[in-house]
Amino acid sequence: MPISTLLPNGLQMQSLADRPVELAPKQTVMGMPVSPAIGTVTVQAAAAVELKIGASALANRSRLTVFNPSLDIAVRIGPSTITVKKGYVLEPQETLVIEQDKEVVVPVYGRSMGYEVSLEVTES
Repeated sequence: MPISTLLPNGLQMQSLADRPVELAPKQTVMGMPVSPAIGTVTVQAAAAVELKIGASALANRSRLTVFNPSLDIAVRIGPSTITVKKGYVLEPQETLVIEQDKEVVVPVYGRSMGYEVSLEVTES
């Protein structure tokens, strides 16, 4: 890869300034077949915690949305057997949408890969 690709020269920088790249507005579509349950679930590195709002998962839950608001700590998502080295990695500032069969409640767990993180969870 040529060095000019990595380090643009003055003419290339001016070209970028004259024609800035437009960012598409963020658009999220989320269907909610039942009244959602919204809250936070705090996860730590010591043990896996079930991602649910209240004492039990929402009845007829068809979608679980998890947002990691941390700026620097990733979280593992998966079954109760997840560890800090096994499971889906939910990066800082990432949102994960898990579609589920509303007839069968499948528990989903989270575990921090560092310090304590309060995940924003929506069950619908």
